[in-house]
Amino acid sequence: MSPARYRIAVPRCFIGSRVLCKYLFLFIFFSLPVGAQLYPSKAIRLVVPYPPGGGVDITARIVGQKLAELVAQPVVIDNRAGATGTIGADYVAKSAPDGYTLLVGGRGPISTAPLMNPNLPYSPERDFVAVSNLVNWPYILVVHPSVPARNAAELAALARARPGQFNMASGGTGSGQHIAGELFNLMAKSRMTHVPYKGTGPAINDIMGGHADLGFLDPAVIPQIKSGRLKALGVSSGKRYEPLPDVPPISESGLPGYVSLTWYGLMAPAGMPKAAITRLNAEIARALDQASVKEKLLTQGLIAAPSAPEQFALHIKQDLEQLVTVIKATGIKPN
Repeated sequence: MSPARYRIAVPRCFIGSRVLCKYLFLFIFFSLPVGAQLYPSKAIRLVVPYPPGGGVDITARIVGQKLAELVAQPVVIDNRAGATGTIGADYVAKSAPDGYTLLVGGRGPISTAPLMNPNLPYSPERDFVAVSNLVNWPYILVVHPSVPARNAAELAALARARPGQFNMASGGTGSGQHIAGELFNLMAKSRMTHVPYKGTGPAINDIMGGHADLGFLDPAVIPQIKSGRLKALGVSSGKRYEPLPDVPPISESGLPGYVSLTWYGLMAPAGMPKAAITRLNAEIARALDQASVKEKLLTQGLIAAPSAPEQFALHIKQDLEQLVTVIKATGIKPN
């Protein structure tokens, strides 16, 4: 609509009236289309497609609390778990694109699910728009203390010399942990036997118990590394990982170019107004720049990593390309 539509003739005798100016402003504001009014003007719902307590949930709660302060509106966490994150993602994909129902998701429902489930009820590419990345974290290559390897290069050499003899535990077939391990196999030209578990916890326990030899696991394994019950050989980031500064990147200790970062980010239903995306992206960046927020995330092994919407979309695209390469080369199929 043209701004001229809201032009109102005000008698000169009332120009100095504060009361008139107040009511004139309110009349103009409430006459504007809804999309032109300030965003956000009510509570924002962050849908977490997993149960409470996990990394995605923790990230959403830490960031959501600070976001609520910055935008002066409530931020509600809505856990909608099930089907490896796809139930919550589908709910958001079918929500109104008004910026008030958003997904805090990661590799699972956005990148891996379309490759592992041909009957997915939504399309990440068609039904979502990127708002901002939130955090990144690497996988940690850990082995049972009895494994005679001091770094990733030595493990790769052992695995090549003894094909199929090393059992590689993960939180499930097609999980990011599994993908990280198969990428290692691919680049090292080794063959380790994948053993899927129902979650990271059981995988950690079996490696500690000697029932599995190794795993590319998430930051939940840091306490076992620090206690000496597991041995860390490397991290999957291209640089040092702050929670484990003495553990070298795998790319610097045997496999140049090896990087397999995972992420949690903020997605919105396709069609969300660009102005709202821009505002939300800016506030997310402000939230993640707070020292208190960074510190809380870091205690969970999570690195604050906000990004512009375009950068986040490119990151997702590149992540998907890596997943496609690994899945095609190794023939990973869902259970």
